[in-house]
Amino acid sequence: MFNEMRSYFRRLAEGCETGSLATILCPVTEVISKIYHFSVRTVRALYEKKILKRKRLPFPVVSVGNLTWGGTGKTPVVEYLARRVGERRRNVLILTRGYSHDEINQMKHHLPHVGIGVGKNRYRVGKRLGKKTRYDLAILDDGFQHFPIERDIEIITVNCLNPFGNGKLIPRGILREPVSVLQKAAIIVMTHVNLVRPKELQELKTRLQSLAPEAFIVESYLEPLFFYRAKKRSRVSISKLQNQRVTTFSAVGVPRSFQLLLSQYQIRPIRNFEFTDHHQFSKGELEEIKEISASASASEIITTEKDFYRCPDLITETLNPLVLATRLRIASGEEVLTDRLFHLLGVTPRW
Repeated sequence: MFNEMRSYFRRLAEGCETGSLATILCPVTEVISKIYHFSVRTVRALYEKKILKRKRLPFPVVSVGNLTWGGTGKTPVVEYLARRVGERRRNVLILTRGYSHDEINQMKHHLPHVGIGVGKNRYRVGKRLGKKTRYDLAILDDGFQHFPIERDIEIITVNCLNPFGNGKLIPRGILREPVSVLQKAAIIVMTHVNLVRPKELQELKTRLQSLAPEAFIVESYLEPLFFYRAKKRSRVSISKLQNQRVTTFSAVGVPRSFQLLLSQYQIRPIRNFEFTDHHQFSKGELEEIKEISASASASEIITTEKDFYRCPDLITETLNPLVLATRLRIASGEEVLTDRLFHLLGVTPRW
């Protein structure tokens, strides 16, 4: 029931729901949205005017956040930054609130030598872990609306497929804050730049430059690396799935991104199951996917890593699907991103 309600309100916020219930709820959510706006604006102002004090950790902090309700590609950006720090033999700590175990499990798998601190009070977590290990830098995951910690670089990710929704705040829209706060960013990372038309990309970039004239704009995309079998982790090349009859399922912020990514490699599903972001799959749902996939004579079932790591044992036991492994690539602006990062570490970039 909770997942169904969450899914409904997400569709309502995206303008995908009509009918009598939506007609009743839209004015209500409009009022709640204004109350929410007042609350978040007040909290931000209290910290910016130093009425409430931000605390500084004993190492530099890079914040990676967004403006919208899910699906902007923060986690791949966090992983990219952590890898670049690791390349310079520096210790990095990722601090996360821990709302979703899928992203934490994925980061632990991708970054086995990186410290990951999980907790609501990220300052306290950072201080405690900093006493045990000497860290050179912390990355504050989903940090833009986490005000208590001082940060040295503010990075905001923007999904090119759905940058700002209908322009309204939660719950009437998908914005967590007004687009005007983009001016707080030092760097804006545009994600999924390869999944939109060049004209749309340029229009969004122009708008971002107008909203945040002092920010550096970085363009990025997810590059598929290979598939791997859930149970044995054996790799399967992307080319082997081309023009095959496949079934896909996902519960990510913008499911369309998964479909568009596959289509670029001539992988077009005959059956597709989409759920709301961070959806907890039940055994019944997975068995239904398996049954329908078999009835459609699909040769494989495919999902994302984020979905797989949400409940790996259940997914492996029920479906044993192929999991798509991806990695963030920077299309333009990498020099700016790494220069700012290495400057905090006191090292010289390799260019």
